[in-house]
Amino acid sequence: MEKLKVKICGMTEAANIADICSFEADYLGYIFYSRSLRFVGQKPDPAIFEIVPPTIRKVAVFVNEHLERMIEITGRYGIDMIQLHGMEPPKTCQALKNNGKTVVKVFPGDQVDNMDLIREYARCSDFFLYDTPVRSHGGSGRKFDWSQLQKLYSEKPFFLSGGIDVKDAGKIKSLKVKGLFAADINSRFESSPGIKEPSLVRKFIEALRDGKEK
Repeated sequence: MEKLKVKICGMTEAANIADICSFEADYLGYIFYSRSLRFVGQKPDPAIFEIVPPTIRKVAVFVNEHLERMIEITGRYGIDMIQLHGMEPPKTCQALKNNGKTVVKVFPGDQVDNMDLIREYARCSDFFLYDTPVRSHGGSGRKFDWSQLQKLYSEKPFFLSGGIDVKDAGKIKSLKVKGLFAADINSRFESSPGIKEPSLVRKFIEALRDGKEK
C-alpha cells in the first residue's frame, strides 16, 4: 500500500501551525463553520495560511455554505482543497470542480455501503472522507466502527476521520481497505480547541510512516 497521508484539521493559530508544519504533514484543515469550536473566525489572521509551505496543501472545511462564498474564501486565502461536511448536493460539488477546486465530500462512517448515496457523488468528488456521524459535523473525538469499511461501495481514495488518537497509527496501517488514502486527525491531539500538541502530532506521524510508535 502506498504511504498514507496525514491531514491535521482544525488549525487556528499561526505559531502552532508553524510548529506543526515542521513535522511534514500533507494537509492542514481550516474550519469555516461558525458553530465549530475550531472556527477560524469571520476575519482570520492571513498568517495562518501564509505560513504554510507549498509542500502542505490547505483544506477549507465548510458546512452547507453558499457556493459563491466558498469560491471567494478559497481564492482569498490560497486554499487548495474544499471539504464539504454538510448536506451539499452533487451539483455543488460539480460547480466547485468546474471552478478548478479539488473536492472532498464527507459521509458518515455508517453510510459507506450506501450505494445510491455514494454513487451520486463519485463523479463530482476527488476524495471521500468517512467520519463519525454526529450532529456537530465532526470534532466529536469519537470513532465509528472501522469494521464498516469492509463494506465500502466505492474504491475512491478516502480520508479516515473520527476520534483518531496517537495510539491508532498501527491500527490504521493494518487496515486492509482499498482506497484508504489519509488519516485525518483533530481533537484527540489538542491541548485546547484549535491548538494541537506538537509532541503528539510528531509521534503519530512518525508511527504512521515508520511502522512503529516512538
